[in-house]
Amino acid sequence: MSEEHMNSYRLTSMEEPGDERMAQIMREVAEDSRESTRRAAQRVALGIEAATQEARAKVEETLNRLRNEHR
Repeated sequence: MSEEHMNSYRLTSMEEPGDERMAQIMREVAEDSRESTRRAAQRVALGIEAATQEARAKVEETLNRLRNEHR
């Protein structure tokens, strides 16, 4: 099946996609899903890293304040 034919199918078409086209659609959906999941995981990891750094800075600030109060 040519790429042009593969790309011409629309889910709104009255024709059912053939097995080859349906397999191609499913592969593309799976690929898009994997990429979306990868991006989401990366955003979560960056958020965790930022929160960790912020928490460490607050702990350090508190420890410094406590050290200075006891001098």
